[in-house]
Amino acid sequence: MRKKKLNKQQLREKKKIEDKRFMKSLIVRFGILFLLLGLILVFVTYWCDTRYTFRKHALYGKELSFKLICMHHNKLTYHESVEFEYDGGTFYVCSDHCQKAITNNYSEEAFIADTYSEDTVRKCDAIIGLKERGEPNVLYFTNKQNFEKYYKVKEKK
Repeated sequence: MRKKKLNKQQLREKKKIEDKRFMKSLIVRFGILFLLLGLILVFVTYWCDTRYTFRKHALYGKELSFKLICMHHNKLTYHESVEFEYDGGTFYVCSDHCQKAITNNYSEEAFIADTYSEDTVRKCDAIIGLKERGEPNVLYFTNKQNFEKYYKVKEKK
């Protein structure tokens, strides 16, 4: 079977249709490319904020690492904390100002009441959890049992 030969006008129309398809696909591809580049730039630029927000939500009800908190402000930090040794314990802070505050006011800053049992606990020996989902404030517990009991009671409310 032979293919029909197309006249010039039919060839022009066919070429126009092919050009339109090509332009549409080109626009879609560049649109997707720009969208992906924009998302990548947003995540690169705001990576610390994104990670911090994720931690405030995802780590609720889980034991926090000491490296993620400032023991002076009792808050989750954007970056890993700086550790320092004092009076036989390792404390984690976000700045030199916080380190000085703990060393200068050791009896007030280094100890806190257990959230569940109200027993006094040294911050560097405590188990740490988030107070509220999406909030950076932290709580201290003397042991794992108090930690788990507190969050079970919170879940029921």
